[in-house]
Amino acid sequence: MVVLHRSLATLAAVLALLIVSVPASADGPPGRPYYGRLDQPSIWQGLYGGVHLGWGESGPADGVVGGFQLGYNWRSGLFVYGLEADVSAADISHTEHFMGATAKASIDWMATARGRFGYLLTPGLLAYGTAGVGIASASGTAGFPGGPRIFVDDTETDFVYGLGLESKISERMSVRAEYLAFSDLDIGVFRAGLNFKLGN
Repeated sequence: MVVLHRSLATLAAVLALLIVSVPASADGPPGRPYYGRLDQPSIWQGLYGGVHLGWGESGPADGVVGGFQLGYNWRSGLFVYGLEADVSAADISHTEHFMGATAKASIDWMATARGRFGYLLTPGLLAYGTAGVGIASASGTAGFPGGPRIFVDDTETDFVYGLGLESKISERMSVRAEYLAFSDLDIGVFRAGLNFKLGN
C-alpha cells in the first residue's frame, strides 16, 4: 500500500528527529536512576489530553485531519500501556469531472477508541503500538452544473491499528508522531500531536 510505505518512511524520519530532540534533563540528576523514580509525576502515568494535526489518504482522496485526544497511561518499569480516544475533523476529498458532470467524495470526520502498549527506548522516548475501533463519516455529491444533484452520506465502523513514537518534553508535556490505518475502509492517517498531563 503506497500510503503505508510513504507514511512509514516519514515516521522513520520523525523518529530520528525525536531521538535527537529528547531533553537531556529527562534522565534526571546524576546518580539517581530514572526508572526507579515511579513516585514522581510523569507524562507516562495518569490522565492526559492533547491535540493533533496531520494528513489523511484514502485511494485518490487526501487532505488535512485535525482534532483532539484524551487518554490514560499506566506504567510498569519500562512498559507504558493505556487507553485513548480521539475525534478528528477531516477534509480527505477527491473530485472527478466526466462529460460535464462533477462528482466529489470526502471523509468529513473520524473517531477512534484504542488501547496502547509501548516500551521506553530511553527515559524520554516511547515507541508504541495501538489498536481498537474506529468510526469514519463520508459524504458525496454528483451532478451537472445548474442541474439537480445527488447527495449521499455514510458512516462506518472499522478495526484501527497503528504505530507511534512519543517524546517527553517535560514531566507534564510530550510530542508524538503516529500512523493509524483503518483496515477495511482503506484510510491511512499520519499525524503529529501534543499531549498535556491532567492532574497529578
